[in-house]
Amino acid sequence: MSKTNTYADTFNGQYVKSDSHFVDLATRFDTFCSESKAIEFRMMTREFRRRNPQFKQIQDVRKRMSRALAAQLSDIEIDTTMQRLLNLEHVLGMLENFKATKVQPIQVYEDPERPGKYIAWDGQHTAILLYVLAVLVFEIPTSELEIPVNIYDVTTKAEIRENFVGLNGEDKLPLDAIDMFQQKIFGVRVDGSVKPDWIVAEKKQTMLERHKLFATADKFDNTDEVGAISRMAELDKASPEVVEQFGIYWSAIRKQRAVDAKEIFMMMTWLMIAEVQNINIDEDYLLDLADMNLGLFDANFAPGGGFWAKCETAYENWYQTSPQALAGMEPSMQKMPSHGIPFLNAQITKSLGRKVPDFFANNGFTPDEKDLW
Repeated sequence: MSKTNTYADTFNGQYVKSDSHFVDLATRFDTFCSESKAIEFRMMTREFRRRNPQFKQIQDVRKRMSRALAAQLSDIEIDTTMQRLLNLEHVLGMLENFKATKVQPIQVYEDPERPGKYIAWDGQHTAILLYVLAVLVFEIPTSELEIPVNIYDVTTKAEIRENFVGLNGEDKLPLDAIDMFQQKIFGVRVDGSVKPDWIVAEKKQTMLERHKLFATADKFDNTDEVGAISRMAELDKASPEVVEQFGIYWSAIRKQRAVDAKEIFMMMTWLMIAEVQNINIDEDYLLDLADMNLGLFDANFAPGGGFWAKCETAYENWYQTSPQALAGMEPSMQKMPSHGIPFLNAQITKSLGRKVPDFFANNGFTPDEKDLW
């Protein structure tokens, strides 16, 4: 396999850590703040001043916050392996709808390796909001703003991470599928977690890395990069072995694009069904399948691609003699595994002569051989 670094390698590089990685708030903000996003923040700071004329200086804001132990904002650090990736859209939303009385204390702990610093294990987005208020709105050094913190007597990374995952719920930016996936990977690679489902997630990540794939989401603005998987449902359900099989297939089709949502939905569903039925989908099978898909429809499962166009023709021809047609109903093919897998199975049987998993369409769709390639 080529050793040339791809975008997937760079994105997956965040997980190549065996220890915590601490950064201050300015570094965390700048890492995620593109030039266009910086312009959005400049505009929002103007809007903030218009909406909040009662705040003449930063201390006017501080007086309205909850009371807890006080810490200088400059002493707050983020453990990048403990927190989810920073979502600046959420910070912009918090700034746009700012109420000082909604600012909750930052949840922190003291790390003996970072004397004098407070490590935020929850409240990253609130801390960055306060950083924006200090630096961009009121233009003061972060050392001049005291903020409320709750200090926890805990330093075990595994316990802190489990608290972070468990306590993120209502009235916070919820942990979504990609956040949970990333936390599990860090939990194993940084904390040494032995939770079974976390170990499984880390194994899946290893398979993705092997084949220049990476899991992501719209909020990271990289879903169009080569190897991007933005549909998490199948990745969450699949076994590491199925993720590896999909990776082999992906490597074989050699496409310099993101993974289409229909593509991973179709192929991983098919692979998961084959796994349940103990059908041996070895590397030769996967390479044959990649060859077939490339030759017939350029391995394009996108909604407007050749696979679904051919499938739809077969469906409409089958439908003419179906009980639904006889009852006067209009054909309605679903561009989903429910109708795509029967067509794919029939094509594999015709083109490759290989065993396919048993799968029956929800309405009995069975393509005629003359409607295959």
